[in-house]
Amino acid sequence: MAELDRLAGTLERGFAILELLATERSITAVQIAERLNLSRSATYRILGTLRQRGYVDWDGTERVSLGQRAVTLGMAALSNFDPYLAAQAHLRDLSRELSEAALMAVRDGEQMVYVAHEDVTEHSIAVRRLLGVRRQMHSTSLGKAYLAALPIDEVDALIDRLDLTPHTPTTITDRARLRAELDETRARGYSIDNSENEPDVLCFGAAIRDERGMPICAISVAGPRERMLGKQDMVPHRVSEVALAISRRLGFVGPVNFVNLGR
Repeated sequence: MAELDRLAGTLERGFAILELLATERSITAVQIAERLNLSRSATYRILGTLRQRGYVDWDGTERVSLGQRAVTLGMAALSNFDPYLAAQAHLRDLSRELSEAALMAVRDGEQMVYVAHEDVTEHSIAVRRLLGVRRQMHSTSLGKAYLAALPIDEVDALIDRLDLTPHTPTTITDRARLRAELDETRARGYSIDNSENEPDVLCFGAAIRDERGMPICAISVAGPRERMLGKQDMVPHRVSEVALAISRRLGFVGPVNFVNLGR
């Protein structure tokens, strides 16, 4: 039993090193030991084993990086991962947890198209089903989440082309104000549709990103404004957490408030 515990501990530390290398582009063995609170001897021993197995590249003195076998495993995981199927499962869980509708949309030109709508609640008042429906980007949490995740120069050019049609009294119709709203979205890690597309509906959204940090779709949780206001301390954070978890599976390593500066 003691030997199994020792092996399990070594395995856990090995995984911790690999996870750290996945987020740090340039790091030394000494820095790994310090970051993970490991002794240098234990760090060198584990790195040596990982190097022998091809999971890290390390010459024994300088920088450590992920090895070819780790890259191969990562690529295999990506090729077998369907973000849309995974998102739908997460949406069902979000709907059940938050007792509201959870949605997903993809970009098509200058609009967002709803491709998933999960609502496992039994509310008599709820968001109507929107599968296949198109909505403008500037007036929805899904669209604003997607816009905020684009590279700055790309989103600036896109905003100049958008038709900022008002749908409700709170719809943003000024381009400077929309840019400021997207800055706030990036800073907090989630977007808000403050009854801007439909009266009395409040939505919180977040983008799902690929390994480059580019958005591939967005998810949101929506419900009647009065009911959602009582959940606003929980809903946006859970939406951003779920979007980040799916993005991690796609190879994204940045923070939730990542600013995409492009190339």
